[in-house]
Amino acid sequence: MYIDFASRVGTVGIISTDINPRIELLNWHLWSQPAMAREQHQELPKFGLLTDPIEFVPDEITRFRKLGFDYVEIGIEEPNATPCILMRQSEEILRLLSADGMPALGHTAYWVGFGSSHEKARLGWIEEAKDMILVASELKLRLLNFHFNGRLGRVGATEESRIIFLRNFTDAMKELTEFAATKKVDLMLENAPPANGSPLESIEYFSQVMNAVPALKFHLDVAHAFIENRMKGVKDYINAFGDRLAHVHIHDNHGKWDEHLPLGRGKIDFRKVVRLLKEINYDRTVTFEVFTSRDDAVRSREFFKRQWNKVHS
Repeated sequence: MYIDFASRVGTVGIISTDINPRIELLNWHLWSQPAMAREQHQELPKFGLLTDPIEFVPDEITRFRKLGFDYVEIGIEEPNATPCILMRQSEEILRLLSADGMPALGHTAYWVGFGSSHEKARLGWIEEAKDMILVASELKLRLLNFHFNGRLGRVGATEESRIIFLRNFTDAMKELTEFAATKKVDLMLENAPPANGSPLESIEYFSQVMNAVPALKFHLDVAHAFIENRMKGVKDYINAFGDRLAHVHIHDNHGKWDEHLPLGRGKIDFRKVVRLLKEINYDRTVTFEVFTSRDDAVRSREFFKRQWNKVHS
């Protein structure tokens, strides 16, 4: 059910006027321009972590600062980071981000069903997504992702079901990007890994949505692209959408399923990943989606830094 958060902002906490401008300035510096549109240079990207939805976001912000990360990627996801919970915590979250000088962006769950042909469910997800956008706006998050997820039973096995899925997904993205623009939030679409024989999670169909919705920014998940077509998959996504690339997820796997391993524990060639990113002058944000442990995420960050400093584009 859609909750009119906009009319309730005053009931969940008054945000100090000296906090909002600082947060907005931090986020503006980090995400104000596409990578390829900026001056040609090879600065080290900013490195961050995604919050665990089992944990409360204020606690995660404190942990990430102590681990030396540059920003926090706030997961808007149950059980402990739903829109309602985050709205109640908004004052504390903004206070912590401002005090720690940490920018933030938003992330949603992969299983949101924008392409479903169950119309009531699809419309319900669109309204839920609007709640997520309102939370992102309240927290001064300039970027929020959604996933190109086609794991809906046998959807995609027939041409008709593919057409319906793509039409529904595209229509949802058009509506949501327009809504987000009114809240000063940019939406980005993340490539999802093929799973369970689904033919929909591919660059072919991803491209159809991106081309139909020019306002969408591109969120590259390197490991998902690797599962789709190994290093050629990573290169193909960057070549196709490098001029719209706003954010990157990094983790490792063996090319079969989404393992979220530390860097160096799978088969991805991260030196080549760095070279591909440097070729388009990418220097924005890289989130380490390593799920084995936080220590592994820190080690992966240092591993990636070393690769970045070794490679000359």
